[in-house]
Amino acid sequence: MTSSQAGLGPYIIGRGLHSTLGSTLASSIAALREPIRKPGQAVFKFAGQEAVQPYHLLANEPLGDPEERFYRVVERVVADAIDEAQLTATERRRLTLFFGSSSSDISMLEALYRRELERDPEAKPMRTNTSFGKLGADLAARLGLQGADFTINTACTASANALLHAASLIRGGEIEHALVLGVELCNAVTALGFSSLQLLSEETMRPFDRGQAGLILGEACAAVVLSKRRESALVNVIGGANLCDTFSPSSANPDGSSIVQVIERALKSTNLSASDIAAIKVHGTANRANDEAESAGIRKVFDHLPPLCALKPRIGHTLGACGLAELLLVCGAAHEGFLPATPGIGADTAEFGVTLLQQSAAFESGPLMLNYFGFGGSNTSLIVLPGAS
Repeated sequence: MTSSQAGLGPYIIGRGLHSTLGSTLASSIAALREPIRKPGQAVFKFAGQEAVQPYHLLANEPLGDPEERFYRVVERVVADAIDEAQLTATERRRLTLFFGSSSSDISMLEALYRRELERDPEAKPMRTNTSFGKLGADLAARLGLQGADFTINTACTASANALLHAASLIRGGEIEHALVLGVELCNAVTALGFSSLQLLSEETMRPFDRGQAGLILGEACAAVVLSKRRESALVNVIGGANLCDTFSPSSANPDGSSIVQVIERALKSTNLSASDIAAIKVHGTANRANDEAESAGIRKVFDHLPPLCALKPRIGHTLGACGLAELLLVCGAAHEGFLPATPGIGADTAEFGVTLLQQSAAFESGPLMLNYFGFGGSNTSLIVLPGAS
């Protein structure tokens, strides 16, 4: 990698994360050195019935009033990112918001419907549509931001694409700083929807493993301040790409061809070759079709695979928030000199032709590739350089 590639930017200068591993980024990174935790449980009531599902819920944040919980979590995580970025009051006001989510405010609309049912048994569910754009504007106002706001809803790639969009505007000189936010919180529509598709596992997620049985949903709220300012940079966002795969509404082409295209385009955006990549953070949904497509794609691009790490067995599938949440975790671990492992998961090449790290590996330096391949055919690959300065 040349010095010109290392200096591309923009740069992450502030970070905040609340996940099932911890209520701060530091505590979440520390938990990556520990054994994989079992998920908790969430109870969903509907039509006079109850459904209990495994769920990686936020640490130290009990389920309660969805609206109060949403804003409390978001405001705390954003404050962490802005404080670390050391923005001036003027810079904070001028921040442009890029909000990525799959479910947006659905949990709040569900709570509204439950309250309406108490007053009127004939109340109609979800008569107020989910308000992606309105929620973004409300968040900007609540956070005291006077810049523009953008809302990105592209399923699992939402916050990764929000980061790409923010990076392109900073590189183009249209904005100086951006607040990129990814949020995914527990709600019945998402949980019961995945359950109806028979995609949920009752145990730990096992991507690229013959024992895979589906995914487990997870909550996360992640925020970064992205800037053209190189001083005190924590992560250099070198480049990336997003492409749409029309093979299926729910998975990429199993031959890996669409995965190859997006990875090659991401590499081209950085002037890097596959051999320059020090490690890959896989998407790894533990769904056979998706794992087949991802493994086929990366094996076609890389003659010799670098270390592969997966985060969903530890934090669940955080859907629209996984772009930022998984980036912060893997880059934070890399900054501390290690890549996280998934002991006992994805250990055998026989099923998919790839293996995941079985024990934490030392990391010194080099570009990381982070892949996200989601519902709706939205496929994104990011390339970042941890610890850039």
